[in-house]
Amino acid sequence: MRAVNIAQISPRLRRVVLSVLGVVALAGCEISSSFNPDSPTELQEALTEYRPVAVTRTFIDVPQALIVLERNLGDAIEQRVTLPNATTLAGENVIMLRAQTSGRGARSRFQLDEMLSQFGGAPSPFSTLTEGAMTARSDSFGDITYSVLRPGGDLICVLAFRRAQTGARALPRGARALDIMMRNCVPGSVDDALRPLGERAFRLGLPHAG
Repeated sequence: MRAVNIAQISPRLRRVVLSVLGVVALAGCEISSSFNPDSPTELQEALTEYRPVAVTRTFIDVPQALIVLERNLGDAIEQRVTLPNATTLAGENVIMLRAQTSGRGARSRFQLDEMLSQFGGAPSPFSTLTEGAMTARSDSFGDITYSVLRPGGDLICVLAFRRAQTGARALPRGARALDIMMRNCVPGSVDDALRPLGERAFRLGLPHAG
């Protein structure tokens, strides 16, 4: 069999090969100590890239969405929805969504560590977030748990979380729940910043074909 020079293959395939080799190298080690038990899709996240999808495929209704990216992680299908950002603050305004198809979708109580583990940690400017500093409000679709920062002037930043049993569109086959994290920094009020996760986001619409 002729040897393959790794430098001659595509960058994407090279990343996959190197990741697989890394897993093989760890086979004789205690792999459980290097993987977060609250993130069973960690390896799949490293190997799976996002792909753009139509805004009409978003799991919730986000009329202001600029870009929607999606990837299949096996136990979950994840979407990343980019929102407009009229501020000069670092980072993106974004909604992260995971349609859970594993047993964790049966959980209902909010757990900050679990949510942050799923979505790769707290985005800027919420790096020191604690569960005790969060507030909750309810509507007909359940609770929104959120933290608020005021960077200055009339700017408001929220980091908000929801777990919903349904979405604006049908979830992928086998999904038990929809976990959501949103970072949104806007001029205005807390209500303005939370609006993308309000009741309108969960109105019925076109079915998701995934």
